[in-house]
Amino acid sequence: MNWDTIHNRDESWRTKLIGDISYAFVMPRYVELFEKYFKNSKSLSFLELGSGNGEIAALIAKKKFPFISRYVTSECFPKGVEWLKEKGLEAVLANAEDIPAKDASFDVVLSFDVMHHVTDPRKMASEMLRTACGRLFLTESNGLSVGRKLMELTPGHRSAGEKSYTPSQYRSFFNHPGFRVTHFKIRPFVFPIKLPKRFIDVAIAFNRWIETIPLLNWQCSNVYIYLEYERVPS
Repeated sequence: MNWDTIHNRDESWRTKLIGDISYAFVMPRYVELFEKYFKNSKSLSFLELGSGNGEIAALIAKKKFPFISRYVTSECFPKGVEWLKEKGLEAVLANAEDIPAKDASFDVVLSFDVMHHVTDPRKMASEMLRTACGRLFLTESNGLSVGRKLMELTPGHRSAGEKSYTPSQYRSFFNHPGFRVTHFKIRPFVFPIKLPKRFIDVAIAFNRWIETIPLLNWQCSNVYIYLEYERVPS
């Protein structure tokens, strides 16, 4: 896949698909959840996989969170690494299924909308476990959402290799010898309706509302995943 035809320097694949709500709600919501799970920690190093053009990493950097000691972005194509560095971000060339880092190199490894693009999500999960020190965070596509599954049949989504999974499938990707998951949380969130800019406030209110409604919330297009694990003898 030629990723520089999916992303570009000024607009990620995500923003191309959903428009203004990406800036107004979706990316800020990602950052809000990121802060929720790590704000009570101190001096953490992070590796973000598949950072695209750095939209979310730049938002996180702007917040100057005190719990971040180091935040490394990555992309699997050289031009993407250039884009990230142009934004003042620390960036490395890395494939999410074969991370060029030693075991336990980072306190946390995270990704925003990456696993549903890769060929082997189980391999990506294994690499995340290997490279982190016990905590992972992901946002992903929701395989229980009818709307999401229908979108994946469209030419644009198919060209990007998108494939969403169910909660049980996501959980199974992280079952590997040598690791024991001690905490796994997966929740549905965001329902990004592409509307004219004048309706953004309505779209945001709808997104906030649907996340709170049992069962119906599983029609949200995304899930977020937070997990903790420990290393055990293989």
